Amino acid sequence: MNRLDDTAFIVQARLNSQRVPQKMIRPFAGSNLFAIILDKLLNSKIIPSENIIASVYEEELFFEANIKRN
Repeated sequence: MNRLDDTAFIVQARLNSQRVPQKMIRPFAGSNLFAIILDKLLNSKIIPSENIIASVYEEELFFEANIKRN
């Protein structure tokens, strides 16, 4: 069985959805979907934060990921 220390958690996000454009950064529950998933992962007591990787292309998502990381 793999240890969590040896596992990467990759969050893939993009803004060009066909049905809901920019859904990852649209306002949702006082935040946005991308921020919610990053917050949940970064606040986990069992997942090392250095193992969380955001795979993004758009500048808006890159900016959001860097805010959560710092």
